[in-house]
Amino acid sequence: MLYSVLRYLLLPLLMSALGSSALAADQIVWGKYNVPPYMIRSGEWAHQGIFDQALDVLKTQLPQYQHVELEAPFPRIISEIKKGSHWCYNGTLKTPEREAYGYFSLPTSIFLPLRIIVRRDRLNQFKGRQSLQALLQNPQFITSVMRDRSYSPTVDRLLTAYPPKEYYSEQVEAIGMLLAGRLDYMIELPLLASDQARVMGHPGELVAIPMQEADEVVFNRVMCPKNEWGRKVVEKVNKVLIAHRGKPYYRHIVEKWHDPESVAEIRKIYDGVFLKTP
Repeated sequence: MLYSVLRYLLLPLLMSALGSSALAADQIVWGKYNVPPYMIRSGEWAHQGIFDQALDVLKTQLPQYQHVELEAPFPRIISEIKKGSHWCYNGTLKTPEREAYGYFSLPTSIFLPLRIIVRRDRLNQFKGRQSLQALLQNPQFITSVMRDRSYSPTVDRLLTAYPPKEYYSEQVEAIGMLLAGRLDYMIELPLLASDQARVMGHPGELVAIPMQEADEVVFNRVMCPKNEWGRKVVEKVNKVLIAHRGKPYYRHIVEKWHDPESVAEIRKIYDGVFLKTP
């Protein structure tokens, strides 16, 4: 435990002091944070998340690099990539804003549509398919969004037009606030919200409600800094993905942790959309 804490505190300081130029060209720092079941950093299922196992494929198939996994809040990961550090992250959505400072791989996994997440005991206040725009405009309802996160094209546009007053850096923080009644709703992936609530000892207490404006399936990718080093890493990552995403074991990674209905949705788009999206 002490070693983990010291590594978390001292390694970023050492890297900052040395500067990105001092990092070996063959080293990749993979930013990680706890967002089960996509990234699971501790406990019985540690490193069994969807992003974790997809990253294991890349690490195994790219032995020419030294791979260092470093736990950090998502805004810190984005900050390092913006600075051009030898950092990459598996699990990012590609957006025009991010393309200004990052290179993106082919899709590595799938996010099914976002939902409005509320406590089950407050479901009578959120009956039927909800308008996210109406919720964001309603001062009686409080929400919070992750700083620097991209949710989906439609949701991002709504959040820009009607920005919430609250922001968070870790999903566990926001789920805890929702369960405690300090937030009225969240915009989140049902799989993530329900699993986090279960881990926190509140299984079945959250409900996912469809939203009127967005029913988009989006794809996660590897993002590296927009410099020559990052371009070469993404080029090699793409070769691995082309060779492995169609294999049964990789399909199982993408489907992992989803319920049967969600697995069926993933299978409908895997070959015709996921594998063909540039």
